[in-house]
Amino acid sequence: MRIGLAIYRFDPKKGGAERYAYDLSTHLVKKGHEVFVFCAYGTETEGLRLVKVDTTAFPRWLRNLSFAINQKRHLKNVPVDVMLGFGNILNPDVYQSHGGVHKIWMEREIESYDNPKERSMKALLLKSSLNQRVQEWIAEYPIRHRTYKKFVAISDMIKTHMTKHYKLKGDEFDVVYNGVDTKRFTPATTQPSGELKILFSAGNFRLKGLCPLIEALGTIRKRGQGFRLIVMGRGKNKRYRELISKYNISDSVVFLGEQAMPEMMYRESHILVHPTFYDACSLTTMESMASGLPTITTKWNGASALISEGEGFVIDEPRNIVALAKAISDLFDGDLRASMGKMARQKIEQFTIEKNVTEMENVLLSTL
Repeated sequence: MRIGLAIYRFDPKKGGAERYAYDLSTHLVKKGHEVFVFCAYGTETEGLRLVKVDTTAFPRWLRNLSFAINQKRHLKNVPVDVMLGFGNILNPDVYQSHGGVHKIWMEREIESYDNPKERSMKALLLKSSLNQRVQEWIAEYPIRHRTYKKFVAISDMIKTHMTKHYKLKGDEFDVVYNGVDTKRFTPATTQPSGELKILFSAGNFRLKGLCPLIEALGTIRKRGQGFRLIVMGRGKNKRYRELISKYNISDSVVFLGEQAMPEMMYRESHILVHPTFYDACSLTTMESMASGLPTITTKWNGASALISEGEGFVIDEPRNIVALAKAISDLFDGDLRASMGKMARQKIEQFTIEKNVTEMENVLLSTL
């Protein structure tokens, strides 16, 4: 099967849809398929053919629009059996949404700002942004014009949001959860020693809930419980240092930046806390579970559906500081951590990257 896949930047070092596109395409090649990656920028990869799509880099709205339009033009010169898009092209055979409903994402993005004035300003900017309008138009075009053959949601949460917002029928969807590399992300042979090591991993610290986490840890510090918060990722940390100082936990927080081998940090931690305002299906959450860590997240994370009782904690809202602090406090219990971590690992073994690729391969084949 000749499979086309469209992603603006094809780079295994990036996260989200970019990383997923790389993993999916390389695994499909191993299964004997020809894969053509339509991209503006890409990392040359053995077995894959990169089809460079001409785009106008600036302004950003024109970059996204030119990619969507020009990808369709390039497709005439590189015929494929099936075309996979991620809400970034106009005529995908298979539409796999990694961002969910644009309006819901925007509402949650605005909600993640703590300062009311800043939140109001961000709301004004986002709602009046030409770039946001163009992105929404591109994402909704295949739905409004029914140009797709199959629709794939990466979590049941995204399926629910899509069916309600676009008045779609549930049987129009295939739900295919993200897959995790369970050979790379494995539990530590022994639990780390010392005080409770709490891992927070994200590229966007604000959207993923670092502020509520710091506030919850301030509450825990008042109780005299010792811990160490490890913040991993490329987010900006200046504004958070002021908040950390406010809650008197400066001596208990370290910012690591991006890590080439994040699996090592999972093994060196006791728990992962991911109080996100919005995640279609957080791969960080799944990697944590694969690493045998009890994981705390929110209902706004599509991957929260994978966390059953005894495998971690799912709270209703990131700013429910009482619930967040209680969940963290409960995991000071080493026996509970060991039990939850074991159960989490067993659960995520059902959601491997190999399973994800097989399910996506079946969806792609079904369109022929």
